[in-house]
Amino acid sequence: MKLGFFNRLIVPGLIFQSTMVGGGYATGRELVEFFLQLGPRSALVAMLVATCTISLVCAVAFEMARRYSLHDYRLFFKKLLGSAWVVFEIAFLSLILLVLSVLGAASNEIVSSQFDAPPMTGSIILMASVGMLVFWGSNAIKNFLSAWSVLLYCTYAALIVWSVFTFGGEIQHNFVAADQPALGLDSLQGGLIYAGYNVVTFTSVLFIVRNFANRRDALWAGALCGPLGMIPGVLLLLAMSAHYPEVNEQALPINYLLNQLKAPAALVFFQLIIFGTFIETGAAFLHSVNERISHVFQEHRAEMPRAMRPVVSIGFMIIAVFVADAVGIVNLISQGYTYATYLFLGIVVLPLLTTGVLLICQPEESDVPLTS
Repeated sequence: MKLGFFNRLIVPGLIFQSTMVGGGYATGRELVEFFLQLGPRSALVAMLVATCTISLVCAVAFEMARRYSLHDYRLFFKKLLGSAWVVFEIAFLSLILLVLSVLGAASNEIVSSQFDAPPMTGSIILMASVGMLVFWGSNAIKNFLSAWSVLLYCTYAALIVWSVFTFGGEIQHNFVAADQPALGLDSLQGGLIYAGYNVVTFTSVLFIVRNFANRRDALWAGALCGPLGMIPGVLLLLAMSAHYPEVNEQALPINYLLNQLKAPAALVFFQLIIFGTFIETGAAFLHSVNERISHVFQEHRAEMPRAMRPVVSIGFMIIAVFVADAVGIVNLISQGYTYATYLFLGIVVLPLLTTGVLLICQPEESDVPLTS
């Protein structure tokens, strides 16, 4: 049965955005590191570069996954990279640990600051929530990610409206002020760096490419991933620009922004929304790992035990929590993500825009699904 427009074209972008938004993005720290420190004007240009890059790469990736029935990252990168796919797997699993470490650090920061709880409380709640979600499976993850994304859009839209009414003059002043970096190559570099590791998020959406009816569905769904993924970030950046450059120094810029709005109740509500994005991101990434393991079981004519899914997920998160405690959220984002970017530009973006494009341009009749 052919699914409707929303499920075929919009839901993949919402799941992509749900995976991308967690940790540094939702707290504003990631947006500061890669965009706002360039200055408000340059930040918007860099975000446009990131949006276009993400759209292009996801469009190629989704069509390639559809054409060759590649529903987990192992099959996908075996087709794209051949025997070198193992390099991607090592890098991808390392990225998952990095992202989970950011989520763990941010969770602890939020729960400790808001509720005066013991330091590891946030990570424990996060592990339990993600474990339950991955246990319930693909449909539960898809429904939770889609619904929470809509809620996030509404919350960010309300935040920018509130900020404009309260700090509209400051936002306008900071965008026209002369004392900020000039537009230049830094904007291009910032956008490419940000997109370089975030495009890997498409691996968390591969389980849903079965919904694409044809080539047009895959290309449009991929193209929409860029704007759907970046719009909440643009709204948050506009709100934070009212407090440029002092907001750049904050570990959790969103907390600083809400404190400036003098709304303690809104701060608690927004922290709940942000914590939900941590669950989204953790569940989506770890579900992609479980799907990869599940296909290995299927190749041996067996089924992955359902109880194994949360065990794998919680095991990853326990390791990540200790990394987060040792390194801290600011260093994880500013250094870890930057190093990851250059690696994924080389083993994901460039191969997709060369080999991937050649593969999807082959005549449809010659396509042979990968079965091993």
